[in-house]
Amino acid sequence: MRALLLALALAVAPVAAFAQSLTVVDPGGKTKVLTPADLADLPRAEVKSGARTYAGPILTYVLRAGGLPVGPRLHGDPLRAYVVMTGKDGFQAVYSLAELDKDFHDDVVILADHVDGKPLPDKEAPWRVASSGDRKGWRSVFGLARIEARLADAPEKAPAMEHAH
Repeated sequence: MRALLLALALAVAPVAAFAQSLTVVDPGGKTKVLTPADLADLPRAEVKSGARTYAGPILTYVLRAGGLPVGPRLHGDPLRAYVVMTGKDGFQAVYSLAELDKDFHDDVVILADHVDGKPLPDKEAPWRVASSGDRKGWRSVFGLARIEARLADAPEKAPAMEHAH
């Protein structure tokens, strides 16, 4: 009986680990699967949302680990990118790639794994998107499973623009 239970536990362990993974897709379609171990040492922050405090890796570093252009690499075409966040229940929210980058935007966006000092409840786990700048938590995807960056269509002929420096 013990052997059967051990075999069952070993068979389920990879499924549980996979359920904790996060799929990141860059604008070109290249996919990278991040595990909790990949995210464990990334810089962390706290975000207040109402009366609750969420904590987790800063999303800029998660995006970098997933191969997305952030920081100095976020220029040119990637500035037209938007990110579709998808939860394990299928709920989706959209952010511009620039608003998720701490070098471009003052708000802090995190991949929360804790709330008020405790692990997220099962409904929200393994990760929840939390932003310091959203007044309502409607884009706060629970059970985040996938981050996919897409490029917005470019105009056929962009008008000449002068950038103020």
